[in-house]
Amino acid sequence: MDKQRALIGNAQSVVVVGGGAVGTELAAEIKSTFPQKDVTLIHSHSLPIPGPLFTSEFRRSVADVLQLLGVQTLFGERVVGESSTGSDDAGTMAVKHGDILPELIDSVRRNTTLTTSSGLKVYGDVVFNCLGAKTKDSLIDLPSSSNEPVFSSHGIRVNEFMQVDDPSYSHVFAAGDVSSKDVLKFAGPATGGGRIAATNIARLIRAPSGAVPVLEATKRKVGNDKNGVVEPEYGSIKLVLGERHGVIQKGAEVVPTESAIRMMSPDIKLGKVMRSLYIGAFPTQGK
Repeated sequence: MDKQRALIGNAQSVVVVGGGAVGTELAAEIKSTFPQKDVTLIHSHSLPIPGPLFTSEFRRSVADVLQLLGVQTLFGERVVGESSTGSDDAGTMAVKHGDILPELIDSVRRNTTLTTSSGLKVYGDVVFNCLGAKTKDSLIDLPSSSNEPVFSSHGIRVNEFMQVDDPSYSHVFAAGDVSSKDVLKFAGPATGGGRIAATNIARLIRAPSGAVPVLEATKRKVGNDKNGVVEPEYGSIKLVLGERHGVIQKGAEVVPTESAIRMMSPDIKLGKVMRSLYIGAFPTQGK
């Protein structure tokens, strides 16, 4: 983290590629901390935070905050090419992890000119690729009992109990981004899946020999049925956009700006987490 902060501190222009939750929060945080720097966010969709779980009002609110902060947004643009004009050692720390997540090697670039789908040239002293990472299939070397592989592009195949969905691996569980569960790949759903997996592991361990314990299943609504019409289910998310801004969606509602700001924490609640873990001093207000 110190190295990335130093890279940003020494740069005049910063480009963030990818307008998901990570990309938007990163762009906003950099511009809030270093208002004198040129920060550009490139995103292939017409608005940030894509996905069916988020309302247009929420996504427009995020775009409005980015504009208020002074982040230059290039929506509807996809990066189709890049060229480096100088040394690039920003990814050095990630090289040792390249056999696990090769995307990490190129997650941070220096002195790079990007070409977008419309032909725009965008230069960044530092470029952050926030396009997500895919789990490498060779990490999950589990032969399948059927024609359907245990691991696919959707992740490790699991059932409603977070068990690997294969009779040979009822003792193996997977939760979070690596699982195939059709849920938002955010911390909340990952934590919920982990809790269910841990609960079921404990029940298997405590069950008497030969007994089949009742396992806890995941629960996810696909929508609300009102008068025969299934309304879409929306997600809940809190985006911290710098120290003084944020946008919150709760279900289909967007929390008013003033209320959302009061609900924000300057340290993204890092202090609360560290106190709960009984860790000593923790940073607040960027100090």
